[in-house]
Amino acid sequence: MQRMISRTVFAVLTGLALTGTTIAQDTGKMSVDQRLARIEKLLNSQGLVDLMLKVESLQAELQRLQGQNEEQLHALQELKQRQRDLYIDIDRRLLQLERNVPGGTAAVAPGGGQAAPATQAATSAATAGAITTAPTVLEGEQQAYQDAFNLLRELRYDKATVAFRDFLKKYPDGRYAHIAQYWLGEASYAQGDFKQAIKDYKTLINKYPQSPKLAEAMLKIGYSEYELKNNKAAQASLEQLIKSYPGTTEAGQAQNLLKKIRLKGGN
Repeated sequence: MQRMISRTVFAVLTGLALTGTTIAQDTGKMSVDQRLARIEKLLNSQGLVDLMLKVESLQAELQRLQGQNEEQLHALQELKQRQRDLYIDIDRRLLQLERNVPGGTAAVAPGGGQAAPATQAATSAATAGAITTAPTVLEGEQQAYQDAFNLLRELRYDKATVAFRDFLKKYPDGRYAHIAQYWLGEASYAQGDFKQAIKDYKTLINKYPQSPKLAEAMLKIGYSEYELKNNKAAQASLEQLIKSYPGTTEAGQAQNLLKKIRLKGGN
């Protein structure tokens, strides 16, 4: 839209310039009085007035669009900052569980209610099934995890995904392995790669059955299947979540999505 307005303004201004050139060429053969009369006639011309009004209108529209873009950019920056803060909060809570620090509580997405796809990362940071026996931290494991997480915190999803997969290859049974697997699912989900997200979350469930993020993973599988328009599979996943983790925040969100699916009549 801005490009179209800019082209129109350029065309109008070019037309005015050409008109001015034509006037200069024509008036070169006239007397002073004739030239003044010609210029006055052109200035009073409705066509010229319309052109000027059109330029002013286009300039105003361009300023309005620029203002909207600035507002949208500001909103996007705020959303990204909220996402970063959310990741940091989840990571802190998960590490508290790993270190057996009391006080792990549910983390609710900013604004309340069902979180948006890009910010659904934390309906709760500590759910039933927390790891009871933490493996020993291997040499270099903590730093490798932190390096991968820093990429995720910066919302550099592609590089974070590579880093977490490399981490899991090196530390498949490490203390932070289940957290890294969870973040893989989150990175895929945040990018809208729902098929890969389902695979990553299922790996978390199957390989790390004591992870405190199982309910979250089951919820995200249901969301992902819904996004892929596979409502029957989504319904089955959500119902299993409610059965396995009744009374949790995730179960409540599963109920909300189930109602939406049923209103649409399933597949």
